[in-house]
Amino acid sequence: MNFKLLNRNQSNQLISLFLLLFIFLLSCDIPEDEFENPLDLETNAAKGIFPPALVFSSDSLNINSGEKVNIDIYALEIDSVSGAQIEIEYFSSSIVIDSLSNGDFFQGDNDPIFIIEDGENKLIIYVTYLGSASQTVSGTGIIASISFRSLIPGLTQLKVSTNSILLDKNANPIEIKGYGKVKISAK
Repeated sequence: MNFKLLNRNQSNQLISLFLLLFIFLLSCDIPEDEFENPLDLETNAAKGIFPPALVFSSDSLNINSGEKVNIDIYALEIDSVSGAQIEIEYFSSSIVIDSLSNGDFFQGDNDPIFIIEDGENKLIIYVTYLGSASQTVSGTGIIASISFRSLIPGLTQLKVSTNSILLDKNANPIEIKGYGKVKISAK
């Protein structure tokens, strides 16, 4: 092998280049990606939410006042459910519900019965599974999608109420161990 020695000027240039590269690397921030997965069991456990649970697709939203936003309500690891009454609490002075649509969790051979009752500070979703092969559905999935707007700037929330009910095929209650909420910051 042949090695060529650098003269003093070349050596200083090389040292300067390495020094600049080192300073550049030190000045860079290492990104800390935060991925929000509403179905992550460890993240939910850290928040005190254990399955079976009813959770939102996000824990927090930053929106503009008047902006239309969609959020999903998930069933998290629910076993043998045939119907649900899901109560969502919100402040009607700060949020208006624009629309609500059923998700895929209760979909079977037939469309589920899906009834919405929008009252003062409360949205109630009634849904019943109508599958022909089975009387119940199990697992994780989207129960409903809510479209809403913030009426005023400020902080507010949507919250799954502890009055929510899941029923098995014999209309017996299924214990819900976790209730999600989403904090909304409107500017």
